[in-house]
Amino acid sequence: MYTVDLVKSEEELIATRDEWKNLLREVPTHEFHQNPDNIHLLLKHVYTETRIRIFLIRKNGVLCCIAPFFLMQSEFNLSLGIINLWKLSIRQYKLYGTCLIFSRQADQLACLNALSSALRERQKEYDLIYMESLAYNSPLYTLKNPLPGYKIYPFSAKRNVVRGLHTSSSFSEYLSTFRKKKRYNLNRNVRILSDAVDGNYRMEKITHPGQVEAFMIAVDYVYERCWQRNTYGPHRHATPKNIAYHQSVAQLGWLRCYLLSCSEKPAAYIIGYQYEGRYYYEYIGYDQEWSHLSPGTVLTYLMIEDLHNSDRPEILDFGYGENTYKQIFGNYSYEADNTGVVRNHSKMHLAMLAQLALSRLYISVSGLLVKTGLDKKARKMLKRR
Repeated sequence: MYTVDLVKSEEELIATRDEWKNLLREVPTHEFHQNPDNIHLLLKHVYTETRIRIFLIRKNGVLCCIAPFFLMQSEFNLSLGIINLWKLSIRQYKLYGTCLIFSRQADQLACLNALSSALRERQKEYDLIYMESLAYNSPLYTLKNPLPGYKIYPFSAKRNVVRGLHTSSSFSEYLSTFRKKKRYNLNRNVRILSDAVDGNYRMEKITHPGQVEAFMIAVDYVYERCWQRNTYGPHRHATPKNIAYHQSVAQLGWLRCYLLSCSEKPAAYIIGYQYEGRYYYEYIGYDQEWSHLSPGTVLTYLMIEDLHNSDRPEILDFGYGENTYKQIFGNYSYEADNTGVVRNHSKMHLAMLAQLALSRLYISVSGLLVKTGLDKKARKMLKRR
């Protein structure tokens, strides 16, 4: 009854495009990252050497599940928080998006069992299956033994959350859901920044291909001065490949980025995409020179105002991870975690167990730092590394 076909090339991806998109039309929860046109653009412009492994599961010839992965060489970091202790070179299947795609009529357990058989046939090709920000209400967590022969582990011993906001009919209605003090503080942040630069600040919205190159250059300017650069290392955004990809996304009408400039200098950026009524708040960065003026918070506030006033999405998805600004602006959340799927009795099975033990230790240590009031100092030290 069930068959599994594997898409391994760009040509095969294009050949299945119509069938794939027909399934997406009946799945309102599918993501921007999982649209075959987006995957095609990534393969064409950014991940030109990437090998895709996309499993198409059919019942009696009808497509009922898509498991879109790409095969990559990576590193498994045994880490204590953001401190890496040991690196292991691995091959992994990484999921496009944060969930598998099921049709409304799909028997999810039967589809997953068929997927499990297909994965076992290719088990020499990968060490780990990685799923970013997998929700705890996913069938991989809620169903009993969904992938026979595999173990499913979150990377953290503590459940994390994804936050977002359901937009209102107007920005003023959205603000009315806040307490008066909270509204005052947000407007005060804007006033303080404005006063510091004598009103010489502006927010630019980037949606057109012609804006992309200048925006990416500005992003690189900010990134070199933000804490993410100190923590995660150098990264260039204004590369020909990345520019071409974002120009193509803009041509499809999916690009929606923002840049805050202060005294004619880039101070903060948001890289995001809007697709099917959802805004994906993917990356944010700010120049630490301006940190006392909260440029990231100000830009997010101005962005949310623009989202309400122009082509309003139904949902703003802040994505995985807990941050203060997400708590400030968000009005819904759900539990999720980065998740590893490993074969039973494999070396990666042991590595995942070790990572969970380190995660428990980190939770204990960070809890102690909070109790002693040393948590803020520790975060500042790590950001300066």
